[in-house]
Amino acid sequence: MGFILPSPDSPMEQARALIAQKDGIESQIETHLSILKANNVTMSTPLVDPEGFPRADIDIYAVRNARVRIIELRNDLDAVMKAISKALEEIYDPALVVTQSTTDATPIQDVAPLPFARVDGVAPGSPAAEAVRIPSASQQSEPT
Repeated sequence: MGFILPSPDSPMEQARALIAQKDGIESQIETHLSILKANNVTMSTPLVDPEGFPRADIDIYAVRNARVRIIELRNDLDAVMKAISKALEEIYDPALVVTQSTTDATPIQDVAPLPFARVDGVAPGSPAAEAVRIPSASQQSEPT
């Protein structure tokens, strides 16, 4: 019995690669955030003093570059997170069945969804009892 490696094209391997990419992006974001922290600024701290001159107490060039790169990396992270979501959906979606001969997923037609909850009873006078109240016979008569 040998160990069989999964196909690099499988959704699970794609998800793992995307998760590794996400981890790399997050570490780059942390690196650039440390530049901001070293200069005691945030993403929204003004880089000029009240008179409009560049602040002398911070490295404006490094802070501006770090801010731009953080914004770019956050956009990249959003795109990777959406791709991870789609990859995980392909892996765990119960409505999709992957056959051995093809990698295309085919939806199952004859599977009914399981109920979310079953109500065994309704307490008298509760909002649920008011919502399901059956109209009386006089209210059910048709207009003539």
